[in-house]
Amino acid sequence: MLDPYNLDFKELGFHAGLEVHHQLKSKRKLFCNCPPILEENPENMDYSFYRYFRPVLGEMGDFDPGMLVEFEKGYKVIYLANERNTCTYDMDETPPFFPDLEMMEKGFILAAYFDCTAFAEEIVVNRKQYLDGSITTGFQRTFICARDGWVPVNGKKVRITNVHIEEDAARRVNWEDTSNRTVYYNLDRLGVPLTEIITEYMDVDNPEELLETAKQIGRVLRISKIGRRGSGAARQDVNISIAGGDRVELKGVQDLEKFDIMCRHEVVRQHALIEIKNTMLQRGIKKEDFEHTYVDISQLFDTNEKVYATIFPKMKGLFGIEVQPNKDFGLEIFEKSMLITGIPRKNQFHSDEIEDGALRANSDYPSDVKINHDLYSKICKVLNPKENDAFIVVEGPEKRALHAMKKIVERVKMAIDGVPQETRRFLPNGNSEFLRVIHGKDRIYPDTDTPPIVISLDRIKELTKNIGKKPWEVFDELHEKYGFNHNHVDLLIRDEKLAKFIEYTEQLQLDGNLSYKLLIILPRATRRKDLLLTTEMIDKLASVLSKKIIFKEQVELVLNYLIENPQSTEEEIKEKFDLPEISDEKVEMIIQSKIDKYDLNKIQEFEEYQNLILSKITGEVLKELSYHFEGKMLAEKIRQMIFVKEDG
Repeated sequence: MLDPYNLDFKELGFHAGLEVHHQLKSKRKLFCNCPPILEENPENMDYSFYRYFRPVLGEMGDFDPGMLVEFEKGYKVIYLANERNTCTYDMDETPPFFPDLEMMEKGFILAAYFDCTAFAEEIVVNRKQYLDGSITTGFQRTFICARDGWVPVNGKKVRITNVHIEEDAARRVNWEDTSNRTVYYNLDRLGVPLTEIITEYMDVDNPEELLETAKQIGRVLRISKIGRRGSGAARQDVNISIAGGDRVELKGVQDLEKFDIMCRHEVVRQHALIEIKNTMLQRGIKKEDFEHTYVDISQLFDTNEKVYATIFPKMKGLFGIEVQPNKDFGLEIFEKSMLITGIPRKNQFHSDEIEDGALRANSDYPSDVKINHDLYSKICKVLNPKENDAFIVVEGPEKRALHAMKKIVERVKMAIDGVPQETRRFLPNGNSEFLRVIHGKDRIYPDTDTPPIVISLDRIKELTKNIGKKPWEVFDELHEKYGFNHNHVDLLIRDEKLAKFIEYTEQLQLDGNLSYKLLIILPRATRRKDLLLTTEMIDKLASVLSKKIIFKEQVELVLNYLIENPQSTEEEIKEKFDLPEISDEKVEMIIQSKIDKYDLNKIQEFEEYQNLILSKITGEVLKELSYHFEGKMLAEKIRQMIFVKEDG
């Protein structure tokens, strides 16, 4: 396996794209009038019901292969619902209401931020099939608002291929127990308006660009004030491929800081699968070599369940190859059969595990099928494998165990083709596991319940003519004016303080750095101390600073006063902090008393020491003057007095 932390992404032919899903601020759900309110207590539900799902033919009369795999899982889906945010549409008992026009308009506005050039003049609602149970209808209603936009990333344009508006899916309650063919969903999130923004994956060729692309899209959603906020409001699906591999979709990545490790682990996985493919071809392995012949070896085990084994010709050593950190190829196969059939991966074993130092024995999911060298020999006598053959053992209920063997053989056959197109679930350790077969075009077809909706170009122009500045334009402006970096601008946008910042700097004529301190630094500092700093207090601080009632050096003092006296007026602040003017003689006397404490010869000899002492004296004098003096002016006065003293 490649070292995931020493990769040449360009040489490997890395490409990645995003599907950014972000909930929109709305008064209702997209296709019904229920409020988009999430239930904080998942146990506080009014009723439940269940469904079984089956695939339907696409518009061209074909089944989507991903839907067939979902159907094969055989899930019973139980839904938990609450009357305050769920109706009969969410239960798939009534047709959809007319879609929320405000959400359509937000889609056009959002597209304008991305400089999309192709707007949809006719909204056509489509059905996108989902058989995992996350949507009660078995399909998600979605429509395209615009195409062909872009965001700037590291000096180039990353294309935005589509801007969609769609309904969000239900929230899954249980995740881990795949052996139980029953899944539970909370319906509160179902139908909440969502935008899906898709990027051209050929435009991004390293993880840093991928991360910046995600940040640019997130900045647009914040600066436009279209996106909802809070946990779970945004999710990213990432499509990754390398040269010789194929597109793999990693679902539900919420933490942008995980992008780097996710990309690295997926690159080494695809590279390892390509190497396995090449080795299989070198050994002359063909798909027809793998037969669906399962041998019952239950008599060799002390178990009440069935144990089956099958031979994989010429595959010795390949199942034990590391494909992701601390995960071998055999475990990769077992994850897929587990999700589809419900047989836990711990009940599946491959013959490479018998070798000394086998990776899986020390992995996160070692096998519980305890096969020592003696039992291994007995299995070999039954199977009679050749020297270069491998075998796999599955233990479980007869029907499921046979189903698992079938999926294992199918997956090993796919290995001859290299990297399969899959949708995979991202794991906290950076690895991923099989979720479903990647969907094709047959999964989408027009919704027969919703007629096309015509939106005139004049209306689109009216909606998009007054959009605000784009995040990259804001950054260029603030960087030029105040030297702000991306982090400064990100915090202003993320905290939705950009409009206030402009108000403070342009209307109140406050310095940009002081405005940033009031809006970003001080609120964070007070939150860490569990103190309440309201917007009204910050506005009051900005006002008294603008009117020269206080100096900026007094901000912390006034802030503490406002926290204790939140109803104080500007007049009361002036009365408390606008002290009588101090004479120059008194200021110089205080400064001189501080200077006399230091060795001036040392100050003159060492410039760094001089700056340190200057800063220290300035702080001491400000404190003695109750900060009733402008800091820069005071520092300059102290510097002049030190030099005069030295000259003397």
